[in-house]
Amino acid sequence: MTKFHRNFNIMSMFTAILVALAVVFWRTFMNIAASNVLLNGIIIGTTLFGIGLCFFQMFRLLPEYRWLHAYFDGRSTYGFIPRILRPIAMALHNKHAHINTSDLTELLDLVSLRIEEERDSIRYITNTLIFLGLLGTFWGLILTVGGFAQIMMELDFSDEFIMQNLQANMSVPLAGMATAFTSSLLGLAGSLTVGFLGLQIQFAQNTVFEDLTDFMTRYILRIPDTTQMRTEVYEKAPIDDAMFTKISGIYDSFVNSGYEINDFIRIDEKHLAIVATGTNEKLFLGTVGIDEQTLSDVLKRIELCFSDTLDPAIKIETKILCLGDVNSFSDKIIYFESLNELQNYMSKNKNVRPETDEDREDFDAYNEYINTVMKYLFKMNKQ
Repeated sequence: MTKFHRNFNIMSMFTAILVALAVVFWRTFMNIAASNVLLNGIIIGTTLFGIGLCFFQMFRLLPEYRWLHAYFDGRSTYGFIPRILRPIAMALHNKHAHINTSDLTELLDLVSLRIEEERDSIRYITNTLIFLGLLGTFWGLILTVGGFAQIMMELDFSDEFIMQNLQANMSVPLAGMATAFTSSLLGLAGSLTVGFLGLQIQFAQNTVFEDLTDFMTRYILRIPDTTQMRTEVYEKAPIDDAMFTKISGIYDSFVNSGYEINDFIRIDEKHLAIVATGTNEKLFLGTVGIDEQTLSDVLKRIELCFSDTLDPAIKIETKILCLGDVNSFSDKIIYFESLNELQNYMSKNKNVRPETDEDREDFDAYNEYINTVMKYLFKMNKQ
């Protein structure tokens, strides 16, 4: 169970306990409320409104949490447009756009500001309940002091029925004391209730924000901008703009499907390949316009290196995706006549991001191994 769902369950259990106590001590509760129906009714109504608002905000936060994890798990088509995380969603609409450290800081500040605005309403209700409790306290004290003053003014010590009159006139100051104590009690209980539920929402919001920061730092900052990518490509092979457009399209297909770009390798003097890794030992090479025999040789070299360096029980699923009008008879070398076909293929083979820290460590180790293999096999590409 995640921290987010744990906070939601705590809210539900706490509210259920309050309802059970209200049912068990119904008569006592009604007697307390009846001491000043107007003021105590306002306090109780404000408390119920605050509880409802807390659950409303939690339910509105739940789709944001689901969108965040769905998007970074590779399900970018998740059918929900976030509200609090909208700045992030707009920035990620074009995942090939570069997000540097300052951009990330600004985006996170916008999200943090929206989360803070959500908290203000609950804080206001909590402060309002405290104010209503204090208002009832001073109102009751005024009634109590005024009642005693009236009694003292009308007190006649020569009257033989002084005790009976004193008893009869005590109802006003006693009612004032009841108003003071009950309103203070209800105001304090209401503020503690709404404050506790608001604290759980704050914890849930912090969970969403922490996950967002973690995801953005891990994945988005690893995507180079177009200028950086073009420079890296031209350092490997002098390709024209048309070829670069196709290479960048393959790059976007891998990224949008949740795979992590490992490196660019040079097959020969004119052709590049993009190395993308995924969980469950998946490896994709994306390239353009290379004949099947050359790609078969590349694939054999890679698989031979895997067999020499890995335990036989470990199987890395390696596929080469190539843009070109060629009929291939291999299930490991797939040709696509257009970039749209390749994108459709990748959208049906999305990668699932590692969820736990242990899975992430395993994936990082796998990534490092693939990077080492590629540098060894294609070390002649380094100039």
